[in-house]
Amino acid sequence: MQLFALCLNPLIQTLERELKGIHIGRRHAKTTVIAYADDVTIFLNSPADVRKLQETLLIYESATAAKVNMRKSRALALGAWDTTTHEMDVPYHTDVKILGFHFTK
Repeated sequence: MQLFALCLNPLIQTLERELKGIHIGRRHAKTTVIAYADDVTIFLNSPADVRKLQETLLIYESATAAKVNMRKSRALALGAWDTTTHEMDVPYHTDVKILGFHFTK
């Protein structure tokens, strides 16, 4: 597990740097990635960020031989997000559970 955490940290740092993320609260603190053990939640707000995520994951997967399990991945679309196209073959849901908390539209 420690080796996984060491390998995951550069991915998280790259995603924080490359993606726009979301802004929460009055101070507009940016949140892009939440990770706990082997659960990683990534906040995207544009199709451009989806492409950046795909590119970053390809690099990460080739460097570490780790693979994202798309069957366990879920997407929750908020706002004007186009749910007719499945980005990265991740299905959209009306609610998701992140670290034990339920999120819904």
